[in-house]
Amino acid sequence: ILTLNRKKMKANPPPMKSGLKITKLTLIFLTILLINHCKDRNEETKPDCGCDSNVTQTIPESANLLGTIYYKIQLDPNDSYYNNKFWITYTEQNCGNCIHHMVVCNDSLLPQEIINLKNTGGSLTVKFAGNLKNICEKINAPADYTYENITLTQIQTQ
Repeated sequence: ILTLNRKKMKANPPPMKSGLKITKLTLIFLTILLINHCKDRNEETKPDCGCDSNVTQTIPESANLLGTIYYKIQLDPNDSYYNNKFWITYTEQNCGNCIHHMVVCNDSLLPQEIINLKNTGGSLTVKFAGNLKNICEKINAPADYTYENITLTQIQTQ
C-alpha cells in the first residue's frame, strides 16, 4: 500500500506546487504590467495646440510665399487675442478672401529689422517658410480665414 501511495504522489504533484507556479506567473505578469504603465506615464505627451504641439502642415521654402509681418499690440481694451506677438498675414493669390493669420512662435529667428517693428509699428513684406500648428484660442471668423501658430524655418524681408 505504501508503494502505491508513492506512485500516486509522483504521478500527481501536490496541489501546492501548482498554486506556487500560478502565483509566480501572476506576479511576473503584474510586474510587467506595472512597468509598462509607468513607462507610458513618464513619456511626455504633446499638447493639442500651441507652439509645442504637433505640426499640422509645413510651408516649404520652395513655396516662396510672401506675407506681411507686424507686431500686434493691444489698441482696443476688448481685444486680448494674442497681443504682444509677431503675426504674419498671407492672402492666397487666387482667392482674395482666403486670408491666413499666423502667430510667430520663435521670435529668436527674426532679424533686427523685423524686431524693430515692436517700437515703430507698421509692417514689412516677408518671404517665409515654417511649420504650422493649431492655435489654442479659437476665434469666430469667416470660413476662409485661418488662425494658426507658425514655427519659422526661414524668413527674409522683401
